[in-house]
Amino acid sequence: MEREELKAVIENVLFAADQPVSVSQLQDLFAETTEKTVLKSALDELVKEYQSRNLQLMEVAEGYQLMTRHDYSDWVRKFMKLDKTAKLSQPSLDTLAIIAYKQPLTKAEVEEIRGVDSSGVVRTLLEKKVIAPSGRKKVPGRPILYRTTRKFLEYFGLMDLRDLPTLEDFKESELAEGQDLSDQISLTFDDQALPDDAGVEAQPAEPSDPDASTGS
Repeated sequence: MEREELKAVIENVLFAADQPVSVSQLQDLFAETTEKTVLKSALDELVKEYQSRNLQLMEVAEGYQLMTRHDYSDWVRKFMKLDKTAKLSQPSLDTLAIIAYKQPLTKAEVEEIRGVDSSGVVRTLLEKKVIAPSGRKKVPGRPILYRTTRKFLEYFGLMDLRDLPTLEDFKESELAEGQDLSDQISLTFDDQALPDDAGVEAQPAEPSDPDASTGS
């Protein structure tokens, strides 16, 4: 297949896909007739080409996705009749940050860091599919463990969890009113290795009722 035709096929597949497409998925599409290095090279070319276009091609959630540009977000939101205020609240962002940096952990462990009940916030994050159950902790009460999902990576435009801000970056923006959560989280990726499947949605070991995770 000619280079330009290959790029055209990739471009159309990305346009039709409703989630990021990985290089491996594209390789399966071409029945392994196109080497992975060739596909990656073609994708890199497309990323550069889209830098001067009205849409953008980004590497997110371990794949590639065509996206609208932030400059036109108000117009897109207006057309799709999306509520401008329908975004994560500050408590949700605080909780999500804690889970992202210290996952997997229980709701009780989140509450120990935040100092407030987090049942409602955890439920909201589960509904938005940015966190998911990840089995149960082997302690009395068997509380549910939570971790971030692939949807979380898409939501924040991250390739994987290693793209999260470092602790130093975190200190520059307060996540709570007058409170720097970076000191409480006290974890950077240099301090603790991430799991191999970091960010990938996990299946719960048992029913995922957020209220069942209060014990630890």
